Amino acid sequence: MSEIRGLDAWMRALSDQDMPTLNSVVKDICELSDDDECRTDDLTKIILRDANLTSKVLKIANSIHYNRSFMPIKTVSRGIVQLGFDNLKNITLASSLIDSFLRGKPKALLIESLAKSFHAAVQARALVPYLNGEHKEQVFIAALLRNIGELALLSTGREAAERFVIERNLHPENEAAISRELLGVDINQINRGLIKEWSLGDLAREASEENARPTTMASAVNLGNELSKYIHKGVNSPEMERIYQHMAKLCGITQAAAKTQVAQMAEEAAVIAKSYGVEVLLQALPDTQVAEELAEEAPPPRTGYEFQQHINQIHKIMFEGGDISKIMQLSVAALYEGSGIARVTISMLDYKAKSLDIRYVAGKGTNLWRQSVKIELDKLHKGELLHEFLRVQQPVWYQPAQGVKPLGALSALSPKGDVMLAPLKIDKRLVAILYADGADHKLLARQFEDFQLIANQLNLILKVNAAQAAH
Repeated sequence: MSEIRGLDAWMRALSDQDMPTLNSVVKDICELSDDDECRTDDLTKIILRDANLTSKVLKIANSIHYNRSFMPIKTVSRGIVQLGFDNLKNITLASSLIDSFLRGKPKALLIESLAKSFHAAVQARALVPYLNGEHKEQVFIAALLRNIGELALLSTGREAAERFVIERNLHPENEAAISRELLGVDINQINRGLIKEWSLGDLAREASEENARPTTMASAVNLGNELSKYIHKGVNSPEMERIYQHMAKLCGITQAAAKTQVAQMAEEAAVIAKSYGVEVLLQALPDTQVAEELAEEAPPPRTGYEFQQHINQIHKIMFEGGDISKIMQLSVAALYEGSGIARVTISMLDYKAKSLDIRYVAGKGTNLWRQSVKIELDKLHKGELLHEFLRVQQPVWYQPAQGVKPLGALSALSPKGDVMLAPLKIDKRLVAILYADGADHKLLARQFEDFQLIANQLNLILKVNAAQAAH
């Protein structure tokens, strides 16, 4: 391949080649009419013309992040009614964009860059409730698109593009200089050019521009972008401390609260990646690194009130109208950090795939379960622990010392010793399973009480949440 240098040369190269970067679905969505009735019909047609896209959009629409009622959304038109046009449009746009980059056999460097963009999008969206809760999905999409130039260049497979990303990852503070040296142009100019040419939205364009006084939405996008570039240096690195300061100033929170939120959203990014069906990104997301770093920090002296403090935090989020996903994440943390249970998960039931999908986790090694464990419900055997639990659907504390029962499918989690299970339901419909084990340690009666309390709290919150969504 001949060397390409300069903005015009790169823009021609990206336009002339049959790029997998921006498929026709993304273009069509970005060019939708402003007329409410026309754009609703057009969006429906765009989604329905691709059966694979239809399936993916409906799966995401039915996830806990969007479908608060848990009433199955089976059609695109129902999805627009239940979630709103903008939500379904952004789900379709994000899903199509991610799929277009991952088509074929993407190189590890492209997967890593896309994972950073995805992580940036989740972090940026988490800042919105502090600023303006109506624009969460708009910020998510803008942050996902913020580095569209880098993703487009990597998808060409050109050596100069790969060298730029490798060097920039080592020295993100020198991005502009490295870009000019290796590409002959500042990467931000390519970002701006593609965002404009492909009509990717005003917020993405604004965030990519050099502006001394950006809007709060653009600031959230750029803060998420900065965070995704520097988090690999460590949650306590000087670069991240500077980002916590900016977060605290932007959102009116403490730096300690900002750090806590970054850790929670690193975990949330993995949960949302599973909702989008892009497990290939999980290996490149920073959730495992962040969890390990925080685990290495010296814990504060225990007071005996840790579990109650977690319960209080869950209640606070609940009364503030916080989303159910955050409450589930706090719930597994309450059992792990507050009650001292070694490993905890919440797995969502996927009725269409007839499987358990591990989403929320806490405890050593549990992050890897998202990537490696999938429990198929139609392969359970009568008499094994999970089969019997699903039949009865009551909280259970299984103690091998009191009678051996085959672990069956649960052996994929390698539990050693006691196991606890509890159903999470809306009305009589099972939507998820709360799981805990003691790893190498026996569990205590007090811990089973805490476990049941969390299950009861979640069932109540699910019921209230579903009732509110129905109205």
